[in-house]
Amino acid sequence: MKKITLIIMILGMITISNAQIEKKELKLTPEIEEVVVKEIKKLPEGYYSRFDFGIKNKEQLEHLHIGKPIPMCGIVNETLEFGNSWNVPVMSDETPLLFVNIWFSEFGGVPHVDLLETANIIEHFHNYEHKDSIIGSVCVTRSPQRMDHFIIQKDNQYIFVEIYDEVTGEYFKNEYNVSELMNHVKELDLRKKEARMRYYEKVANKSELKMTPEITKMLINEASMLKNKSDRLLSDCGIKDRAQLEHLHLGKPIPGYIIVNENLTFSGYWSVPVMSNGEPLFMTWVRLDDDDQYRWGGSSTMSAGIIHNYEYKDLIIGSLERHHPSMDYLIIRRDNQDIFVKIFGYATGDYLKNEYSFSEVLNLLKK
Repeated sequence: MKKITLIIMILGMITISNAQIEKKELKLTPEIEEVVVKEIKKLPEGYYSRFDFGIKNKEQLEHLHIGKPIPMCGIVNETLEFGNSWNVPVMSDETPLLFVNIWFSEFGGVPHVDLLETANIIEHFHNYEHKDSIIGSVCVTRSPQRMDHFIIQKDNQYIFVEIYDEVTGEYFKNEYNVSELMNHVKELDLRKKEARMRYYEKVANKSELKMTPEITKMLINEASMLKNKSDRLLSDCGIKDRAQLEHLHLGKPIPGYIIVNENLTFSGYWSVPVMSNGEPLFMTWVRLDDDDQYRWGGSSTMSAGIIHNYEYKDLIIGSLERHHPSMDYLIIRRDNQDIFVKIFGYATGDYLKNEYSFSEVLNLLKK
């Protein structure tokens, strides 16, 4: 649920003490557990160490079991409503490893499983005195772990327990009723906005990315990981044969920009085309973190061929993102002017046909 939607819903509440949570439980069948275990085991060993999964070695994967599912909830009309998604703790014997998110498509079938980077959270969760009283979780900050508050029931009221306090570094210390949560969310929003502005100021003059051997190796290694993914995902990325992932090289990085206070601002991300033997496949991202380290920022199924075959590709100086990392417009410099080229026109189905000035783009984004 989007943060602003949650805030608006909360504003309309007087009390949530009488709210009800839809009791839609996830029955953990052997089949579901098998899907979860298979998803964890199929990744290469080096993959775990690069992410916050809490997995130290492959031996831990021989004794996996999963704990009680925690439903993800939203707040709608004074009611906590289930969202068809559960965060489930995964253990190795008695050692907590990570949370996985289990969800089903509207058509049912085999569950989808996403590994969450929650090693620190699950370690503290394992020792949380009220963990058996948790009836759900919500995300009010769009945090990457997809949950930032647990919901427990106390004195006939729903209490929102903040999982981690970034200011004090403490876990499970802050408890809020719904009105207090509303105020806390406003404070978090303001704090994050201030942090973002400091970050944008810091990276403003760092939009040129030098493709060092270290960055190149990182991106190619991450792109190569796709060979462990499904045939459908490979097809979405423009990969016809898994062998293509053995002969990768990279194109020219494209700095990403966003609009802040009607000014074009470097986002701290670059989009980089991934190629195989000269054939464009898909796009990957590099991000510059607050500690001045370059890290992999994810991949996109957007075809790198769209840019590779663009007649003005040599004039590209950046991309414009509405929500980074993404690419909504290419920015080219032609005849001493910056021109914003819409990557895909939904009305016509055309790529890179519609060109705008910056003022025109501002007006379009306001609609």
